[in-house]
Order: sequence, then structure tokens, then C-alpha cells
Amino acid sequence: MYLFLFTSIVLAGQPTKRLSDSDRGGELYMQNCWMCHGKKGQGNGPAAEAFSTESPAIAKIERQRWEGALRVIMDGRGDMPAFSQVIDRRDAKRILTWLDSPKPVKPPKSTSEEKPKKTTSSKTPGTKNRKRD
Repeated sequence: MYLFLFTSIVLAGQPTKRLSDSDRGGELYMQNCWMCHGKKGQGNGPAAEAFSTESPAIAKIERQRWEGALRVIMDGRGDMPAFSQVIDRRDAKRILTWLDSPKPVKPPKSTSEEKPKKTTSSKTPGTKNRKRD
């Protein structure tokens, strides 16, 4: 019994599995980029029309051009804002990795607890007239 309790406490503090670089890149892209560049990097995002310059298609950028793309992501250019205050170069590379083969991004798991469903009965199934607090 004590071994089970001890093991449960120790494992409860273990970190969860980290996302792959591509999945993390997709998550970051959906948080910061899709509005201008489109959901798959085709340059057709809903905010693209608001800018004086065309929002470029950025999906499948050739790897030899990544260094230039990283500079633009980090420092900005034209209507593109700088993201160096939001992400680091590793995260920018993760975005480029995801854009190399964009796939649907799984929504992040909610960390907040779900609210219990309200019931109309004051009885809990399997109990006798127990009062609720």
C-alpha cells in the first residue's frame, strides 16, 4: 500500500510528454502566423488583405533559404512584424519544420478542470437522500 502511494506521488510530479518539433512548430504557427500567411502557409490568411504588401506563401521553403527566413521571422521586414520578443530561433526553426509539411494541428489539451454537470435531482445515484453542499 505504501509503495503504491509513494510511487503515485513521485509520478504525479513527472513532466508530460513533449511535443515533437514539427507539432510544436504547428502550434506556434497557429498562435502567431496563420492570420496573415493562411492555415497552411499559402499567403491567404484573413488578415493578409489589410496590408500594403502581399503576404507571401511560406510553406515548403527550401532549407538553403531557412537562414533568411529565420532573420525575417525574428527581425521582421516590411509589414511583417518582428517575433524575437515572442519566440526564439529554435521555435522559429520549429515553425519552418512544420511548414515543410504542414498538417492539421491538434488543439492543446486544456489544463483547467471541466466543470461538473448540473443535475436537477438532489439524489446522487446509488445513495439515499444525501444533502448537497
